[in-house]
Amino acid sequence: MLLLDKYRPKNSGEIFGQSYALNELRKCVNSRTPAILVGKTGVGKTSSVYALANEMNYEVVESNSSDVRNKEEIQRFLGNASSQMSLFQKGKIVLIEEIDGLTGRYDRGGVNAIIDVIKKSGFPIILTANDAWNKNFSAVKKLCKVINFETLGYTTIFSILKDISEKEGLGIQDSLLKSLAIRSNGDARAALIDLELFRYGNFNNIDFVSRDITNEISNVLRVLFKSKNPNDLFSVFDSLHEDMDEIGLWLEENTPKEYSGRDLSNCFDYLSKSDVYRGRITKRQYYRFLVYRRVFMSAGVGLSKEEKKNGHINYSRNSRILKMWIWNNKNSKKKSISNKIAKYAHLSTRRIMKDFYFYGSFLKNEDFVKTIGLNEDEMEWVRNH
Repeated sequence: MLLLDKYRPKNSGEIFGQSYALNELRKCVNSRTPAILVGKTGVGKTSSVYALANEMNYEVVESNSSDVRNKEEIQRFLGNASSQMSLFQKGKIVLIEEIDGLTGRYDRGGVNAIIDVIKKSGFPIILTANDAWNKNFSAVKKLCKVINFETLGYTTIFSILKDISEKEGLGIQDSLLKSLAIRSNGDARAALIDLELFRYGNFNNIDFVSRDITNEISNVLRVLFKSKNPNDLFSVFDSLHEDMDEIGLWLEENTPKEYSGRDLSNCFDYLSKSDVYRGRITKRQYYRFLVYRRVFMSAGVGLSKEEKKNGHINYSRNSRILKMWIWNNKNSKKKSISNKIAKYAHLSTRRIMKDFYFYGSFLKNEDFVKTIGLNEDEMEWVRNH
């Protein structure tokens, strides 16, 4: 079991550094006042809801931007959750995670649907967000009490790490734990991910630890490639806020550094299956398939290996997309000009692109340039090429 799951707070007394926010949250739950919990990743927003619910014997019905995105899905899932009584517990809290993530083109009507749920719900509605000033959900904010979760100080995170390190018998020096706490930038979740690496890698320094996106993903990949525990692998991406497409690029680039032979073949078989479900999600707009995609990319990849490769490996992001973007950017003017020539040559743009230097010779003729209607930028490009 990952340390994140094993030491998840079970009551409000185990939440560090958020006493004021917890008291405000408790008032909102008791009075059924909708609330938005705002704060950086890893400060305890979600953990506080679950800890409080556990104390009050409340059920938590949770959704996030991966589960329900558009109006229909929100009405179907949250509409039922906000109106039906809990079968076995005293009450219910409806938790809507990452509301500032409902901004994509597939999320049409999502915010309005959430407003409707808030107005009609018979249970307390709690939302979380990283950015309080996101204009996309300003209408939701007007209906809710905004509760700010403070960024955790490094001394608070050090106390958490030291307590867990001692319970796990990791034997890590205080100086290293303090460095981990400082580098976490107030993100307790990230600090626990770093601590997790010491369990698998036996590192004696923290030179590899940095709280930017590249190293966050690298640290998670290190757990994925080194662990063979199914429970750890199923939840290995929980601490990341990158989308699955981004994670897929990292896996595509770095798997050959860790796997070879049959292990590599098995791994790419799972990545291929994940890509099949990506296509189905895009085609059908059925985001429940994200569950299957996530399993193939986590447990599928992690359990593909017979033995883990020893030693430290530097992971890097796949540069294929960047190269494609650079290529397309360099050729955008050429493509635009080819499209204009194609209309008069009665040929496809692709054919003009292929034989551009033949057809491009006509661009020396000013009358031809005026006829096809090149703009100043395109004419400048012609002069330079």
